[in-house]
Amino acid sequence: MNKKVVKGGQVKVLRNDQIADIHDASVSVLERTGVVVKEEEALKILDEAGAFVDFKKQHVRIPRYLVKEAINKCPSGFTLYGRNPKHLVRLEDNKVHFGMAGVPPNVIDLDGKRRGATWEDVKNFFILSEGLENIHVADFAVWPPCSSDVEWPVKRLLIAMENTEGPVTVGAKGTRAFVEDYLRLQAIVRGSLDELVAKPFWWSHVNPVSPLTYDERQTRSFLVYAKLGLPIHFGSEVQAGATGPVTLAGTLVQQNAENLGGIVIAQLGAETASPKRRPPIIYGTISTIMDMRTASPVLGGPETALLNIASAQMADYYGLPSRGVGEGADSKIPDIQAGYETSFALLASALAGNNYIYAAGGIEPGIMAISYEKAVLDNDLIGMIIRLLEGINICDDTLALDIIDEVGPGGNYLALNHTKDHFRKEHYYPVLFDKNPYEAWVKKGSKDIREAARERAKKILREYHAEPLDKDIKRELEAMSKEILKKHGEKKP
Repeated sequence: MNKKVVKGGQVKVLRNDQIADIHDASVSVLERTGVVVKEEEALKILDEAGAFVDFKKQHVRIPRYLVKEAINKCPSGFTLYGRNPKHLVRLEDNKVHFGMAGVPPNVIDLDGKRRGATWEDVKNFFILSEGLENIHVADFAVWPPCSSDVEWPVKRLLIAMENTEGPVTVGAKGTRAFVEDYLRLQAIVRGSLDELVAKPFWWSHVNPVSPLTYDERQTRSFLVYAKLGLPIHFGSEVQAGATGPVTLAGTLVQQNAENLGGIVIAQLGAETASPKRRPPIIYGTISTIMDMRTASPVLGGPETALLNIASAQMADYYGLPSRGVGEGADSKIPDIQAGYETSFALLASALAGNNYIYAAGGIEPGIMAISYEKAVLDNDLIGMIIRLLEGINICDDTLALDIIDEVGPGGNYLALNHTKDHFRKEHYYPVLFDKNPYEAWVKKGSKDIREAARERAKKILREYHAEPLDKDIKRELEAMSKEILKKHGEKKP
């Protein structure tokens, strides 16, 4: 299925001088306040590069010249490839892509009931992501109970490879040895580790621990990616008023400092493996505000939208691909509140030009669940947004001067070839949203939109099938998976 890609970047909230102010303030934070890095190798790398390191306190102050050098070494874009390399996503130049993710532990299932997630749900949402017209990346959408910290990424990879052909989220964190083995597992599908580096499935996902801290597990993991030249995402997750300043400007400064500090560590780590190593970096945000009345994060608010737009502008300033958040619904069911909040969040992130919009379908953060029906409904909403981003095509043919002259006053355009040639390109036709007259809707059973969405989800799950995975590759994946689980799969405490 060919999925349409359009460009955003039409909306800005920061002037150029304000972007420069945020950058200067962020660099001052790294130089003066510093960061905590809880990984020994990273501390040594920073120390050797000229940062001011207190090994006992794990505290680092990073000179601004190191920030500038690290940014200059980052590619301006990169490509993610599916199991079938013909299916790819190019992250660059305000091109907008949508992915369904969020990894809550619960689902609103195909009967409309909230329950704990299962491995069957993991499979279903991979299939649903591939089968929906406007979802570009098949994300892991739920997190079922696991027997160990390594079972989740290993089992997820096997399910993803069997049920998808396009780009898919298959990152992992853990010990250095586990991450290296996990990448070798991915390399089975590509044929070699070199081919995996050339055509990566996904990035190493890093959320710095706000305020201004890089934990041991994530840092150790992304250094493995950096040394190989694989993509890395830094997505600060500041909660304004709790783990960061209550002001949005202060939140942006801290978020930016956390992302920049990670970029410095990654690029310096890459150079320890090869002076020419340049791991692609994606600049992200998951920041929002804390509701000072309830001490809970607010996802469905204008502040999250403002932070998404501003973050996309900061990424553009550094010449980096960007990642925003699409689902901002605090509602507890797929109701009108969820529709309003999701529309607002998705539209803002897309108009900002975020290259990859995470959690763009189905997520109900207010109850830590993903909804089958909302995933299908959000697909139509995303289609509307894609059409908006396409804008209006102005040329001699679309201006239609000769056609208007031909029809003249009192005529109509229904039977014209011009209408037949253009209506599908010019007009958006949702798959699910009902546009029929009231009488036609009643005649078809007066079906509620949520019921129709559940039916479409079931239809996709029943009918969509990815090209089968090569049998030899599948056997090799299964054999190595067992070895990795036996080697690294210690039981959770």
